[in-house]
Amino acid sequence: MRPSSGIYEALLDEGLKGILERHPELRSIFGKLDPEEEPARLAAFVSKVLEQALRLEADSATRFQVCNELLRHLCQLPDRRFLAERQLVSRDKPVLLEITPSNYETAGMARPETSLVESSLFTGSPSDPQLVHELLQELRSADSADLLVSFIKWSGLRLLMSGLEELTQRSGQLRIITTSYMGASDAEAVEWLARLPNTSVRVSYDAERTRLHAKAYHFRRNTGFSTAYIGSANMSHAAMTSGLEWNLKVTAQDMPHILEKFTAEFETYWNSRDFSPFDPDEPQVFRDAIAHARRQSGTTPVFFDLKPHPFQERILDALTVERHVHGVWRNLVVAATGTRKTVIAAFDFKRFFEE
Repeated sequence: MRPSSGIYEALLDEGLKGILERHPELRSIFGKLDPEEEPARLAAFVSKVLEQALRLEADSATRFQVCNELLRHLCQLPDRRFLAERQLVSRDKPVLLEITPSNYETAGMARPETSLVESSLFTGSPSDPQLVHELLQELRSADSADLLVSFIKWSGLRLLMSGLEELTQRSGQLRIITTSYMGASDAEAVEWLARLPNTSVRVSYDAERTRLHAKAYHFRRNTGFSTAYIGSANMSHAAMTSGLEWNLKVTAQDMPHILEKFTAEFETYWNSRDFSPFDPDEPQVFRDAIAHARRQSGTTPVFFDLKPHPFQERILDALTVERHVHGVWRNLVVAATGTRKTVIAAFDFKRFFEE
């Protein structure tokens, strides 16, 4: 098989080496592997090969045996005896799901539907769990949380209230960074959050320079199974329930470098002069900033040059054909939810009016 031309970042194995040797007419450029990056890159490569091998084996006991054979080989290397305790135990239920005190009253701790070890993408599709459900379950099982959201609306806060109260009442630390940008936040919602126990809020009042658009929710767990949701969902009802928002759930188990960067950037914002501590007993500064931003946004005219999407154009053209070619003036447009049938009707009337 002739390799495709283009850019790569693939480790050279015997298979790839053989392919390149069979095609001397191709020019190959190689680069060095950074020593700091080397352990993670090699581990990721071996992980993919091992997964491929395990999928070819249908017997669960054999899969465990293969993994333990590999671990036993690693234990034979110098100063690697400590790896012996990582031998897997084969049993009917080999996955530890939680640890709680023996007098724990609840039958089981809250947990999200999506995995704590595998990252996933939320697109708002019907097959995805609702984002608000996952955020609530994350709050109920987290030891602390850092939220970075441009806008906080009462409509969204109400959906998360029970989880936020549960986290902070059991001494979980909650930190929130938000803004007064565009006056989109509800001041009362931010005040309610700031009055929660074990909670700190910082606000950006600079609407001209600091236009924070980030939306991210980080849930820390002392177990090491921390998670974060990074994407487009502000704390509003629409964004967390029915909106077509895209959010990537990142886990510390498969993307630790992403959560490490999240933590570092959040700390940078938290300690920046651009973000001021919010005191719920002195809320007037924030209220005035919200009111000022709303007045400013209300005085700026906005002009739209609306044009139909290509699929809407096809519907409009079909309507024209039905009327002017077939003489049919009473037509029914059937289209999926979200395709903006009302907008199609508006464009249709515009064409009729202009004619």
